[in-house]
Amino acid sequence: MRIAIVGTGISGTTLALRLQQLGIETTVFAEKSQDAIRRGRLLNTVARFEHTLARERELGVDLWSDPAYAMTSLQVRSVDPLPLSFDGRPAHPVRAVDFRVLLPAFLDVYEQRGGALAEGPEPDLSAVSREHDLVVVAVGRRSADLFPVRSDRSPYSAPQRVLFAGIFDGLALPEPLGLSFNIAPGVGELFQMPILTADGLSTNILIEAIPGGPLSVLAEIPPDDSSFVPVLLSLLDTHAPAIARRIDTSAFALRDPRDALQGALTPAVRDACATLPDGTLALAIGDAWITNDPIIGQGANIGSHCAWVAAEHIAAGGPFDASWGRRVSDDMWAFAGPTTAWTNAFLQPPPPHVIALLLAAAEHQDVADAFASGFADPVGTATMLADPARTEAFIASAAPVTVGASR
Repeated sequence: MRIAIVGTGISGTTLALRLQQLGIETTVFAEKSQDAIRRGRLLNTVARFEHTLARERELGVDLWSDPAYAMTSLQVRSVDPLPLSFDGRPAHPVRAVDFRVLLPAFLDVYEQRGGALAEGPEPDLSAVSREHDLVVVAVGRRSADLFPVRSDRSPYSAPQRVLFAGIFDGLALPEPLGLSFNIAPGVGELFQMPILTADGLSTNILIEAIPGGPLSVLAEIPPDDSSFVPVLLSLLDTHAPAIARRIDTSAFALRDPRDALQGALTPAVRDACATLPDGTLALAIGDAWITNDPIIGQGANIGSHCAWVAAEHIAAGGPFDASWGRRVSDDMWAFAGPTTAWTNAFLQPPPPHVIALLLAAAEHQDVADAFASGFADPVGTATMLADPARTEAFIASAAPVTVGASR
């Protein structure tokens, strides 16, 4: 059995390492070398939750486990017209590693263990399929031509946020070390998170701006323009004062021109399978299958999970036909579907039962902790948030005595 994996994001590298661990021959097709990735521009700002970290431990690539780098709090702040504040303590630490560090390290391990890495422009999949039993596409640029968008699973036809992300100097880390999640109702969301880079522990800012709103200018002004930092400072002052208070204005600056990312994406779910001209099946995972807005930080965690699911199906053997592809797709969707629905819902104004949850978290530490822990259980959390009755039960079960006494 020979498996081709096209793409070296977290889904492609996780799949390659898992199949290698299971004794299955793979070839990874990489557009860039490890050194080119290390020298490149910021790829994203990704938090990895416990279910993803557990898979990395099983693969033997838990390379950044120092407790000094672990996030142990979720610090939620919201400004008018929904002023609230709470710090949730997740049951398991959360970690963020610059993907310019993480992905090359994964690929290095894959090669050291005997994996085949083919570097160069994206290959002709028809040519690849002639030498492999299955082609797994794990890079989004291929998806538009091969895997059509599923309209029944893709509620948006345009970006719901425009984005800016950057790594900064002159910005103190949250204490205790954690993710600062700042809500500006009707305007967008602003995040600060510690992230481990090649130069040590740094901190990033991610802006999720509602298009046309005051924050959206941060996706338009070039980060190296002299006006960018003053505009950012002013907007943080208004919409994320918790971040603004940690800034030393005399030293605040983008760490490096490569440490910024601007853009927008349209959330979409595509068909997970396609048949190549010679009859070989192509399976989509990661960004080739689902493009999720990063607002709740689940994209890379979905990619890791679904790579693991795909690996188990591949290891069980073929034939790798359309029926096999549907089974894999259904198993991946059992996790990715609820998580994607939660992400898409979060892009809209919160309904009353979600506001009630946030207010309860601001009043009761047990609810805050349960909410923070829920990001590592996206299916359970998505199911709970989709139903007002389940949300009410979640609040009551998290703090039954204090919530009941407050009524």
